[in-house]
Amino acid sequence: MAGGLAQLEWSAEVIAEGLTISPLRYPVEPGLHPARSRAFDGLHGFLSDCLPDAWGMLLLKRRLQQMGHRIADLDPVDRLALVGTRGRGALIFQPEALAGEAPDSIDLDALAEEARHVLLGEETELEALLARLGGGSGGARPKVHVAIGADGSLRAGDELTVAGDGEISEEWIVKFAATNDPADIGPLEEAYAKMARAAQIDMAETKLISSATGPGHFATKRFDRPTPGKRLHMVSLGGVLEASPHMPSVDYDGFLKATLAITHSMADVEQAFRRMLFNVLSRNRDDHVRQHAYLMDDRGDWRLAPAFDLTFSNGPGGEHYMAVQGEGRTITREHVETLGKIHGVSAKRIAAIIEDVRAALADWPTHARETGVTESMATVSEGLDSVAQQFG
Repeated sequence: MAGGLAQLEWSAEVIAEGLTISPLRYPVEPGLHPARSRAFDGLHGFLSDCLPDAWGMLLLKRRLQQMGHRIADLDPVDRLALVGTRGRGALIFQPEALAGEAPDSIDLDALAEEARHVLLGEETELEALLARLGGGSGGARPKVHVAIGADGSLRAGDELTVAGDGEISEEWIVKFAATNDPADIGPLEEAYAKMARAAQIDMAETKLISSATGPGHFATKRFDRPTPGKRLHMVSLGGVLEASPHMPSVDYDGFLKATLAITHSMADVEQAFRRMLFNVLSRNRDDHVRQHAYLMDDRGDWRLAPAFDLTFSNGPGGEHYMAVQGEGRTITREHVETLGKIHGVSAKRIAAIIEDVRAALADWPTHARETGVTESMATVSEGLDSVAQQFG
């Protein structure tokens, strides 16, 4: 840190390979590259992406307090060391400040109950384990990173993708309910994942893991961990553009522009357009800039990451974080068609994408019943009908 700004220097290896670690900012050139602003506590946007927010930050704050430290006393670079090897994407930070042992097996129901106590501000017996499994995570919902074996056994994620007996595990994220979530939030998100796939939206594999105390835990396979020991570099839309996720700062026009500038692919632009339409018609208004991301391969080429965190949400003040042609609440077909044409999507393709998404959402009652949605059924049904009528 210097003058409130983090200073970045690329290694000779990165410069030689010409890898665009930050696809729109901070060119891979010799010398110091200060962060462009203090918007992310003085960090570069793609590095700030690696810090946990909401749930993960709550865990880290409490863990540090138990160790006699305050997170407010740490500068942003120190906070990256708390993430260590357990963050999203391929970036790791050394020396790792909170490394620790993990148990051989994990009880999700017990962790879900412990997460509830943490959200209520109460002491828990498994808080250190929660921090170990979820301290590097983003998003508001409680979650843990786990490795799932072929036999369904659960271990800590990241470091234990290959067990001692040679068994290969897959890395997954398992979510629990927040205090303001409906009891059937797991089945609800699984129903949305099924509808998104039916709408031809690229999604990682998902499933419901049965629970003895509730309707099941939603789990999604990590697309930034495609095979054991393999990590893909990942940057969110907010990290790329250095835009805050806490307020409406980028609209869907900015998302489509960024997608073309980063991936150079009209197929990815169409996929982003399809995702926008799904968010609009499914009333997923929690569509801020950290809910969209990009992945880099070994050659340094970028593509749009699979969609994630798709569920029914009313958004801030009943509006989308990301507007369509200036409209964040009553988005119509005309808004969508105008934006698509601006970005080179043909009228024929726009009509086809609208039809795909509408057809997928029409099966909401079926997906809801199959996944076990109960409490949320009426609210979501009414919300989808309202949006469809407004859309025209």
